[in-house]
Amino acid sequence: MSDSNGGKPTAAREPVAPEIIVKGGTTSSRYDRELAERREATAKGQEHQDRQMAAAGVGDQMTADGFASARLHSLRMMDKGSPKLVLYYMNRDKTVRQECVAELLVLPTQEKAFVMMCPRCFERGVPAADAQIIVRSSNRAFYLDTRAQGTLVTLIDVDGRPFHVKLCGTVYADDILRCKNLGCTWAVKIDDSRVWEV
Repeated sequence: MSDSNGGKPTAAREPVAPEIIVKGGTTSSRYDRELAERREATAKGQEHQDRQMAAAGVGDQMTADGFASARLHSLRMMDKGSPKLVLYYMNRDKTVRQECVAELLVLPTQEKAFVMMCPRCFERGVPAADAQIIVRSSNRAFYLDTRAQGTLVTLIDVDGRPFHVKLCGTVYADDILRCKNLGCTWAVKIDDSRVWEV
């Protein structure tokens, strides 16, 4: 492609979400506020989980205020009974680059959602909590195909050991899913749990 600069090709520019960057190259106050809220919620959640784990470790005991009994009841963590998806991040040549286990969630509003990771942000050092994308059925339409429900899939963990995941199904998302982190242009569609960059 050439233009008025003497026939020299122009460098391709990555698109930037207009609501994130404002004049002068700084981030918008809305983006800064949302990022601060996400980080604060993550920190509070981690503190709460740490307190629950510490209390459960102590168990039944007598305290200055009387008898105390601590058990983990409300802590919701992924376990073998949680419904899971396996997302396959695909290369252009149709080979699998990476596999990712995602938990299917039912929010208090009865809305379905799942969480996926932006590998581009994760690779550039963004904290894992900030590199996650929550796909809610109210924001981006997705369809869960339950024909594969109950299928056991064998994956390899970071230490090279195999582990099994029991699927709740496969997922389809025709809407484009985008990472909202500053400067990230990662965008995908999902077909039968295969994640394709667009």
